[in-house]
Parts: sequence; structure tokens; C-alpha cells
Amino acid sequence: MCNMCARDNIVDDSPVVSIPPKVNRTIERMKLKHNIVTDPKNAEKQKEVEYQPDLLAVSTQYSKFAYDLFKQGLVRLQESKAYVIATKTSQPFHVALAIIVLLAWFTRPGTTGNLRGWKALYVGAVATHLGAQIWMTLISGIVLFFSLPRHEFGRVQTVLFPVYYAFNSVISLIALLSYFRTQCLTKFENTSWVQLALLLAVFSIEAYVRLRLVQPMLRAKHVKTQMEEAAGGGQEVGRLVLGELAHCPRYLRVLKTFRTYHSSIAMGTMITLGCSLYSTMIIVDSICL
Repeated sequence: MCNMCARDNIVDDSPVVSIPPKVNRTIERMKLKHNIVTDPKNAEKQKEVEYQPDLLAVSTQYSKFAYDLFKQGLVRLQESKAYVIATKTSQPFHVALAIIVLLAWFTRPGTTGNLRGWKALYVGAVATHLGAQIWMTLISGIVLFFSLPRHEFGRVQTVLFPVYYAFNSVISLIALLSYFRTQCLTKFENTSWVQLALLLAVFSIEAYVRLRLVQPMLRAKHVKTQMEEAAGGGQEVGRLVLGELAHCPRYLRVLKTFRTYHSSIAMGTMITLGCSLYSTMIIVDSICL
């Protein structure tokens, strides 16, 4: 063994000498002067002599806690999608422009602000709802279905479906409540009960679709997509090619379940679209009168 290894393996058997802690004479004189007895091993005695924070110390601790919470909330806000949209896209400017236009319209001379505001909310909600239905059902869905591979189109619809029906149900609820509030302000003069029934039907159907049909349909679609990808399908555009899956009983059951949910949702969508068109015609009739 070399000297270096022998030196590394040397064990020091000399006893460890403990150095007593240095005693602070000033503190000891203060203890003796004020008759303060401390015992580190006695918990009760330590509680008697330990530092009790005053109001300033407590307020400082809470201030630091609140500051830390504020910093954490600010970091989470800056990492959120809403903050990114508000600071790095142009959509907030569109919203601000719409708000400015509405405020200018409400504050113009000779207006009855309360009733006029509810009417504007009612008409705007019906128009927004109808526009979203036409775009999603008659334009976006058809264009994407005949432009993207079927699985890519399915992934887009998986993201859009829950948001679309949640948005439409909220807008239809706003239209229903604002119309009812408008009638309350006018003491139900010239009330169209057909319009009220149409708005209620639209909201009920869309809320039911969002709460009860969308998620089961998406689960069935997910299983169907996995089976099609395993079989090498799903890349065709604008059509469904079963291939070997045409002889798979499990796939056919999943496909039937998916189509049942999808057909029910499509039927509800067409009913609400018809109701929205009829609601728009009622608004037109009320304007012409």
C-alpha cells in the first residue's frame, strides 16, 4: 500500500474534547440583576422568558404574508392565458371599442337609460347567439370537415364543442333574462309570450346538451379515435372509411354510441337554430310596428 493510501486510512483514535460554550458576562449580569432564571431543558420556564411579539411585530408578519400572497397571485396572473390575451393580442381593443360605443349610445341626450339598456342587451344577446350558431353550424363546421383530415377535424371539435355550447347557453340565458326584465319595466305591455317560450326552449336545450350530452359524446369519440388510429385510419378528408374495422363488433358498438350522441346534439342544434331565427323575426316585427 502506498503512503498516500495509508495516510488516508489512518483512524484518529484521540478523544474528542468538547469546548464549553463561551459565557456572555453581560447577559449573566442582567439575569442576576433582574432575577431571571433560565433552564434550556425546562419548556415551561422557556415559555416564561421567551420573547412575546408586540403589535408592531405581528402586523409586520401579517404584512409580509400579504405581500407574499400578492406576489404569488401576480405571478400566476402573468402566467395565465387571460393575461397573455390582454397584453399580447388585439382582442381587448375590440372589447374596449364596443364598451366605448355602448357608453356613448347610452349617455346621448333624450334617452331612457334603464329600459334602453335592457333592450340593447336583449337584442344584442339574440344577435350574438344567432351569429355564433350560423358560424359554427353552417360555415366553420362544414369548411373544416371538408378541408382537414377527419381526426384533425375531430380534435378541433373536441376543443370547440364544450366552449360553444357553454357560451351559447349563457348568451341565451342573458337574452331570456333581459327580455323578461324589459317586459317587467314596461309592465308586460305588448309582451310576446311566444318569444319568451322560444328563449326558454333555446336555453333549456343548450344547457341540457352541454351538461348531459357533450361529455359522453367526447368520451365515445376518444375511444373511436384510438381504435381508428390503431387500425391506421382517420386520415381521410370529408368521409369515413372503416376498412378492417367494419368487421370489429366493439368498434361498431362504439361508433353507434358516438353517432347516437352526435345525432341528438345535432337535432338539438337545429331546433335551437330554428327558434333563434323565429326570435329574430319577432324582433323585426316589433321594430316594424
